[in-house]
Amino acid sequence: MTRQQAIFLIVVNAFVSAVISALVVLLAFSLYAPPPPPVVAVAGTPLPPTPTRRTQPLTYIVKPGDTLSTIAAQFNISTAALMQANGITNPNVLAVGQQLIIPPPDLTPVVSIPATPSTAVASPVPILRITAILRSSSPQTSVGEMVIIQNIGVRINMKGWTLADLRGSIYVFPDVVLDNNSGVRVHTEGGLDTATDLYWGRSAPVWDATDTATLKDRSGVVIDSYTIRK
Repeated sequence: MTRQQAIFLIVVNAFVSAVISALVVLLAFSLYAPPPPPVVAVAGTPLPPTPTRRTQPLTYIVKPGDTLSTIAAQFNISTAALMQANGITNPNVLAVGQQLIIPPPDLTPVVSIPATPSTAVASPVPILRITAILRSSSPQTSVGEMVIIQNIGVRINMKGWTLADLRGSIYVFPDVVLDNNSGVRVHTEGGLDTATDLYWGRSAPVWDATDTATLKDRSGVVIDSYTIRK
């Protein structure tokens, strides 16, 4: 064997050894791959904001279709708490337009009291009273004569209501709204209507010494009557 052949064989052996060593290393890494690094949570990450719990009561006006249980569920309170806050004893009687106090959410589970579908919402019943009739001091003029009416029920629009005496004199109310515990004076004389004073526009008195005033709603239902006493 010549010197050149010997050098060639040495180079080939060295190359083959290097290739085999590289293959062994790759195989070892593929069989024993190191585990991935653990995920470390970053300190100081803000948490989602906690909802603020309501601590003050609210007011709610009853709408058509409302029941005590649906209103209670809407505000996340129990029906019992809603009834207690408003002094309600019958959960099936509720009036459209009625104002309810909504207490803060309680800590007890919300328990709904089912309402009878046919009596879930009752029509508002107007409660108005004729509290006095002031007669004119002169039989020739209507100045100073008036009927005083007080609303002790729900808010009501009196447009189309009537006020009449025993002889058939009828006053028809204009578009006037009475809130709870508010009143209106119906003057027999002429004048400019306001929210508290209405004017019939008559020159002569209407009410006799023993007359009776009858108040009716727009459907003709008698709401109240008042008889003058000597």
